[in-house]
Amino acid sequence: MPEVVLGGRAVPYLLVRNPRSRHVRMSLTPEGLRVSAPTRLPQSEVDRAVASKERWLLRHSDLLLPHAPAPLLDGMALPFLDGEVELGVRVAHRGAVSFRPDEGRVAVATTGGPDSPARVRDLVERGYRGVARDWFAWACGHFGPMVGATPSSISVRDPRTRWGSCSARGSVSLSWRLMMAPARVAEYVVVHELAHLVHLDHSPAFWDLVARVRPAHRAESAWLREHGGWLWRSPGAGERPPGP
Repeated sequence: MPEVVLGGRAVPYLLVRNPRSRHVRMSLTPEGLRVSAPTRLPQSEVDRAVASKERWLLRHSDLLLPHAPAPLLDGMALPFLDGEVELGVRVAHRGAVSFRPDEGRVAVATTGGPDSPARVRDLVERGYRGVARDWFAWACGHFGPMVGATPSSISVRDPRTRWGSCSARGSVSLSWRLMMAPARVAEYVVVHELAHLVHLDHSPAFWDLVARVRPAHRAESAWLREHGGWLWRSPGAGERPPGP
């Protein structure tokens, strides 16, 4: 695995060669730093491109290496769009979750035991996925007429490299982790994918359509580039980044 020296420390990164890429792109994932680069770009140029982002990467130095997720504890505040929900954990005979954002609470019942922290995290994720499904359906219904597109289906996923995607058949997939981002950022991703149902590329026409619906889309997209790694660590990732 290649590595680059940042702040005097050797940081390994996953290099993905993409024949359609024209530039080096970086993202922070649960496995650490991921770099996508053109197929024929020399390794030395890839390293130079990564090193050029040293200041940005050092600001997220705690996200550069793989890590064990922090335990989710009773009474912890978890991010949800522009607000928070309080986590309640209790021991029961069966595992269950109830996510009630209108009440500012997510309640988890776990069977306890040595695997309890992992079970709590799984149940909390299940709760986020449930509310994400409803919220994405609302957002697509709200912004669809503005964009001029209606998805044939909406699915909630946890992709490793993108926040949303769409298919030529009109289906839209979105990451449940957007429920921990500011609402405007999540709305931007929805509009971005809906616009792809009209323009299946990133042509000027595509960006003109996005800009008509989301005039601040550059700031909203920049928030994801700057703080996307934080979403991979959440919920329970500590202090929340600022909004766009």
